[in-house]
Amino acid sequence: MKIHMLAAATLAMFAAAGVQAAPPTDQAPRAARTLQLDTNNDGAIDRTEAAASPRLAFGFDRLDSNRDGRLQRDELRGARKGHGTRGRGAHGHGGIDALARLDTDGDGRLSRGELEAAKAAREARAGANPQRPARDAHAARPDLLAQFDSIDRNRDSLLSRGELRSWFEAQRPQREAEMQRRFDERFTAADLNGDGRLSRIEVDEKMQRLSTRFAWLDENGDGFLDRNELRPQRGR
Repeated sequence: MKIHMLAAATLAMFAAAGVQAAPPTDQAPRAARTLQLDTNNDGAIDRTEAAASPRLAFGFDRLDSNRDGRLQRDELRGARKGHGTRGRGAHGHGGIDALARLDTDGDGRLSRGELEAAKAAREARAGANPQRPARDAHAARPDLLAQFDSIDRNRDSLLSRGELRSWFEAQRPQREAEMQRRFDERFTAADLNGDGRLSRIEVDEKMQRLSTRFAWLDENGDGFLDRNELRPQRGR
């Protein structure tokens, strides 16, 4: 689970202006904790480092498929795939199910009023913290109020989980195409010498927020980050 989240966060960094970090979400703390375990920045987690995470330490032997005493990125990614619906995609608890918190009357549906109240609360928080960096408009959450009629297929003026899931699924190709476009745009801007890969110097200059994660992302250990290493691995 952790690696999928890390990859998603990485793409969000590309999408943000100036390659800012992904917005703080449920995903960010988990990805950050995984990275923090790699205290020596060698791109893997050994038993000593894993001891800081009881859950990871408990499953260490099961995850260490090559029995080298270290958890590599692909081993952790394999663990992510094994968690099924516990992921945080469109069908997971961090996707549309996170919208359940907006259902203030507990009827299992979202009304325009509930969405308007949630929007007002977000705007109030933003006003109270003006120093906090604003989200990239493209990376922000979909405007469910603006899309309300499109999502509300049965015209009952309420949005159900099924309607939201269907709408998000229908929008996926468009979202992924836009995310890919922004990924390519940011990668090209950072690739100063145009060789199709990013050196530490290029990352330090153009993507400072990835600098401390360089070894973790550099799966083949060649000292460069290519598109495949930075592109999210879809476990869907």
